[in-house]
Amino acid sequence: MAVSRKGKALHGAAGVKGYFATTRSPMVAAVVTLPLLLLYNVGLLMPGSSMLNAADLLTNLVVEQAGLIGFLVINGFLVLVSVILMVVLARQGRLRPAHWLALCAEGLVLGLLLGHTVLYVMGQAQLLAVDGGQDLPIAQALSLAAGAGYWEEIVFRLAMVGGPIALARRRWAGKGFGDVGRVVLVGVMAVVLSSMLFSLAHHLGSESIDPFTFWYRALSGLVFSGIFLVRGFAVAAYTHFLYDVVVLVF
Repeated sequence: MAVSRKGKALHGAAGVKGYFATTRSPMVAAVVTLPLLLLYNVGLLMPGSSMLNAADLLTNLVVEQAGLIGFLVINGFLVLVSVILMVVLARQGRLRPAHWLALCAEGLVLGLLLGHTVLYVMGQAQLLAVDGGQDLPIAQALSLAAGAGYWEEIVFRLAMVGGPIALARRRWAGKGFGDVGRVVLVGVMAVVLSSMLFSLAHHLGSESIDPFTFWYRALSGLVFSGIFLVRGFAVAAYTHFLYDVVVLVF
């Protein structure tokens, strides 16, 4: 019996290769990372909350233009769109509950490896010892981590790394070895610049710059960029989120 193309896609999505393919899909990434945005937004509604992420370019604009009601309406719309997309992607075999669980597990493993790897590199470089973490309630820590995982990965990885690489590929890819080298150069420059800006952004406001925290965050930015390039936005966002949860809670 002949197997349809849709049937092959459904079967492929069930295996390991299907998991790696679907979690790199922009459409799937938009759906599976939306809970991070909603968790962050719920935290913003907590009484006395001051957890607005520096990379969050939208919330203040929405509140200023549409007020709290507009903010709630937009979040309700996001939930509705997310549910519709979930149903569509699930019917197409591109989104499975097991994939979501695997995504969280992968993000947690990568997040733990990130922390240990960066600390090891800094220890070898004989930089300063690590500072103590923040003492936050669990709900606040989860919301803070969700905002960092969502907004910082959008700005510093999706926009500042993915954007220049996409433009470079459109301009030069497939036109010869030298042009491929230009794309690689653009990618390297984008990764380095975004990682430096990622670190500097954490020092905007009241937090002073010290060598350890600056280089720790810059190296973390390099790792997040690598995860983004290899595994896509969704994995980078969940890695960032779960790593921050471990740091802030434990």
